[in-house]
Amino acid sequence: MNLRSSLACTSSDIARWGLRSVLKRQGGVLPGRIAMKIDPELLSDLASLVDRSVVITGTNGKTTTSNLIADAVAASGATVVCNRAGNNMEPGVVGALLEARSDLKRVDSGKRVGVFECDELYTVRVLPKLKPTYFVLLNLFRDQLDRYGEIDHTQDVIAHALELSPATTLIYNADDPLCAAIAARVPNASIAFGIDGATNTESDRISDSRFCSQCNAPLEYDYVQYGQLGAYHCPSCGWGRPGLVRRVTGVELGCDGYGFDLVFGPTPDAAAVHIATRYNGLYMVYNVAAAFFAARELGVDAARLQPTLDAYVPAGGRMGRWNIAGRTVEANLAKNPVGFDRQIQSIKTAGGRLCAFFLNDNDADGHDVSWIYDVDFERIADTTGLVAFAGGTRAHDMQVRLKYAGIDAVIISNIEQAIGAVADEEAGDTFYAVANYTAFPPLVKELDGLKDDDASSVASCAVTRADGSAVPTDIAPVELSRPLRIVYLYPDALNLYGDGGNVIVLERRCAWRGIPVRVDEVRMGESLDLTDADIVMMGGGSDRDQLAVAHELLAQKDKVAAYVEDGGSLLAICGSYQLLGRSYYMGEDRIEGLGIIAAETVRGSDRLIGNVAVKTDLAPEPFVGFENHGGRTLLDADATPLGTSVVTGTGNNGDDGFEGLIYKGVIGTYLHGPALSKNPELADWLIAHALERRGDAQATALLPLKSLDDTYEHAAHDAAMKLLP
Repeated sequence: MNLRSSLACTSSDIARWGLRSVLKRQGGVLPGRIAMKIDPELLSDLASLVDRSVVITGTNGKTTTSNLIADAVAASGATVVCNRAGNNMEPGVVGALLEARSDLKRVDSGKRVGVFECDELYTVRVLPKLKPTYFVLLNLFRDQLDRYGEIDHTQDVIAHALELSPATTLIYNADDPLCAAIAARVPNASIAFGIDGATNTESDRISDSRFCSQCNAPLEYDYVQYGQLGAYHCPSCGWGRPGLVRRVTGVELGCDGYGFDLVFGPTPDAAAVHIATRYNGLYMVYNVAAAFFAARELGVDAARLQPTLDAYVPAGGRMGRWNIAGRTVEANLAKNPVGFDRQIQSIKTAGGRLCAFFLNDNDADGHDVSWIYDVDFERIADTTGLVAFAGGTRAHDMQVRLKYAGIDAVIISNIEQAIGAVADEEAGDTFYAVANYTAFPPLVKELDGLKDDDASSVASCAVTRADGSAVPTDIAPVELSRPLRIVYLYPDALNLYGDGGNVIVLERRCAWRGIPVRVDEVRMGESLDLTDADIVMMGGGSDRDQLAVAHELLAQKDKVAAYVEDGGSLLAICGSYQLLGRSYYMGEDRIEGLGIIAAETVRGSDRLIGNVAVKTDLAPEPFVGFENHGGRTLLDADATPLGTSVVTGTGNNGDDGFEGLIYKGVIGTYLHGPALSKNPELADWLIAHALERRGDAQATALLPLKSLDDTYEHAAHDAAMKLLP
């Protein structure tokens, strides 16, 4: 260790002492940051403090998996250093090693093991310096698009990190085609693990991986466990889930959690150990499997695995239970669509009917909350006696999302208000609280503080429960010659920003007026028929997915052009807005568009990301939403923009002040969130335009549209206006 690194270590020690002795705070990540300011390459020197190490990354489950590995390795007698608090960027790894270096230096060689959780984007900084023995890749799901970008980018970062550490063995979840695609492109030795066979808890929704990483053809699935995890193959090129070197078999859900076998080889006679968990989520099967397969590679005896799990205490209150005023309250963290879906499924399975959902939009959460429209809240909407609440900095957005799922939720400022509001419910009914990243720690802190409060004290803080009136029911149907037909183009490829929420909004606002609706989804490879379409919806997609759509639509562009020229209502969001123009760019490649609108998109030097608002003639108040695009769309001189951007440097291109385009019945825009949820006037414009185009007496009799109670929508709109820079 040179003078610079020694100075960095000393400075870190002083900072940690000051934090703990003077400020009475845990060291956190600050000592690591200070040390790296002095010596940015310090991690390379500190790597020698451990004999073996493992780095764990993935969208969901990093903390649980890394802590389980650390517990198992420690139980085997080794000295373990681990960033257990979840400080998972490079300064957090450096800080953990600095704090433990004295202990590590006193341990005999061969017994020092590092276990480090790592943020996906920081793997490229950590792996080349640490050069871990193993790298565990859990899963990749859409998460914080304003920070991480598209999943393709995350894949590229992780693959590059592995290429820079070629001696590292990759242990990866082969059930996730996004992880398998990384394994297929890197030179590292690898160990594929997954669940061998269906579990009878299969999902009917594929979240984030629909196309083959080798040839971009749509993947086919034998079954889907959840998200995009399952057994998949490409019918075009033959690529598919790799053979499982480590397997999970015999998965069974009992009253107290999952039981399953871990099989440590691909053959039927391979060694195996039975594991019993007290957790209900299938995601925990994957977390436990990843942890224990990695632990075995690190030399942990199989006999220590079950005792490690039995003794495990989830970090930071995750999966925690509290007794508050005689009622069990269960709280968990979920920070993206897949995580929330798993929690919704758990609530459904348990027969839960009392729940609260907390949504924040701080830096660590991602400021874009459009993903909540990809959460299947509809799954619990029909629960008898359901009582729901919405909290967090984006409580209004959550309230609107729940409304369009058929759930009337009241907004709360804290969990005590919700628990107090259900004081008259059966004491045996568990209350479920689900919160995203920065909303979760305050929730846990509040629950800890409520443990000793009596029932009357909690009840005195109750809010008035929602009465259900926000979700109209028993609507008398109106007469139409045929249902209003909404065609949703390529939901399997163009749903990057919760765009399917626009279809939900259109369908529900029609249903609340008694207007019969038929929603037809056109997926990749299916014939496109717009002859009797009334509204067409197209969303945004990742580069790979959008390219696949471009190839498919170019062969059928005459159908789309004819529909548009006939005045058909069409909403095109982000990437599909670009696709309607003459051309756009994917990297350095110019991609031919449909040429239906007078616009083209060129490359920008950076991305336009953030909350935006657009003044438009279609509504008295600006439309609000979130934008995240790298392309710069330029309208022809005779084209009509949707409106002018309220925020300088945003909109179509950041220069001319315009946002979107309106052409006959076409609305093209970069606004998502989705666009219609907080802008009901835009949704109603599309519906009204479609009815006017019909021209028959039954359709025109519905105009002007019957007013709806948009109190929740307008409150969410007003809250969004306050977010503008």
